[in-house]
Amino acid sequence: MDDRSAERRQQLIDVCIDLLGTGGAASISLRAVCRAATLSPRYFYENFSSLEELLVAAYDQVERQLFERLVDPGEGRQRLSIRSVLEICGRYFEEDPRRARILLREPMSDETLRVHQSGKKSVFIRSLVPALERTGRRLAPPDSRELAVMATALSGALIALYLEWIDGRLDVERDVLVDTASDLVTAISRASQRKPAGPVTAP
Repeated sequence: MDDRSAERRQQLIDVCIDLLGTGGAASISLRAVCRAATLSPRYFYENFSSLEELLVAAYDQVERQLFERLVDPGEGRQRLSIRSVLEICGRYFEEDPRRARILLREPMSDETLRVHQSGKKSVFIRSLVPALERTGRRLAPPDSRELAVMATALSGALIALYLEWIDGRLDVERDVLVDTASDLVTAISRASQRKPAGPVTAP
């Protein structure tokens, strides 16, 4: 029974990923999910207390699968360059554009996903910080306003760049996209570094 319940839970998550990635959060309803999964509402409530809980589970699965590509399976931690991180993200979204909509677009318009994402750094920033640190960048402290500003600037720029590309409005090869994104990350991180105060001169 536990195995069947787990299978139904995964079936509901898979359906939610498909609906969310094609029609957005507005397409998610109890009726639509149950119909697509060919399950009754009873089985939905056996696994989820609300549609919001299902949305979060679908988002987390898509995000987790991306991070699994970004870590060394033996070490359990990230050992990638900035360009490698951005290349993996580009390939992940290119393989299935639904993933880009779920991770990048829907949190900007759906309140449940916005709140869920606001409690943690975006997928780009969480994967790029270790790579930035290995380049010798002196990042601001994690709880500083400087780092918050850099994270916001990077997230906004990268999300816009990747969405324009996935949507076909930016007609370039993936390598060109990744090179541009890498230059963008480097420029923003340099601009955000703390600079030592210069000597005070008399007017």
